[in-house]
Amino acid sequence: MKPALCVFLLCCAQLSLHAQATAAKEPAAKEPAAKESAADAQAVVQRLFAQDIEEEELQKLAKVANKAGVLRQQIIEAKLVWGLRHQNTPFLVKILPEVEILSGSFDPASAAALPNVEAVKSFIAYIKALKAGEAKDAAGFKANILEAIWLSPQQAPVFIQAMEKFRLEAKMASLVIDLKAPLTTSMGEATTLHDVLGGKKALLLDFWASWCGPCMNLMPALKTKAETLPAHGIVVAAVNKDDENAEATAERIRQEQNAKMPWLIEPAERPYTKELEIATIPRMVLLSPEGKVLFNGHPEDPALWVALKKIDATIEAPAH
Repeated sequence: MKPALCVFLLCCAQLSLHAQATAAKEPAAKEPAAKESAADAQAVVQRLFAQDIEEEELQKLAKVANKAGVLRQQIIEAKLVWGLRHQNTPFLVKILPEVEILSGSFDPASAAALPNVEAVKSFIAYIKALKAGEAKDAAGFKANILEAIWLSPQQAPVFIQAMEKFRLEAKMASLVIDLKAPLTTSMGEATTLHDVLGGKKALLLDFWASWCGPCMNLMPALKTKAETLPAHGIVVAAVNKDDENAEATAERIRQEQNAKMPWLIEPAERPYTKELEIATIPRMVLLSPEGKVLFNGHPEDPALWVALKKIDATIEAPAH
């Protein structure tokens, strides 16, 4: 399951038709300069909500938008959408005061992404839940995430994902994986995670199966990680979860992909699946040399790069 990339973001990926119309409004009697100014403001609003915009550009463009007369509400909405889209908890916490101000003056007729004030308040509660989660405050997380669901049931899938992630992280905090348990490669060779790690700083495991479309789609990204992360002391290995003919299937795909990383087979008893609570794939798990779980989630979760940078601050996430 890909956490918190949001049912909400389906509508955030672009401005609502109403918002575009609002940004484009211009009385027929406007002078050419005024019309040009209105068009410029509309273009700025659309760029603020662009999927490929990065944080630095967003912050600069927010100032431009303010000077261009773009509604403050739409600027705050754009920041909220960006933080949610990128699952950037520090950014969301930073803009929380702005979102709280927005909830007190929200005008649905001028909205660019949010349908009503209840949605604004639900995301305020959601951000507070994320903040509590960062502080390991279980009671605070529970109270705020339940408030978020109550305020906006439509976004319940988003908030439930956050709940599941919080619970999983709490369980993983005390888990230690046995790195010396036996397993095999796709070519039938005996090995262990300890052997694969080989004294490096960390081990990044990608759990996949041939029948998993998203897993196969992410193979190029996996290969890129395997090519770049070893320079930072992080070993990348693939772990196949096919139920039938796992070794032959995994080896065939290894050759098709021309993969150079360790290509492992999870034992039929599924020890890692059970311990790591892998209910869905693709899944990546980052382990310390002691077997502690440093990350357990979807390969495209930005939290993976946060965990990797804790090992080596020079690691850079790929550009979107």
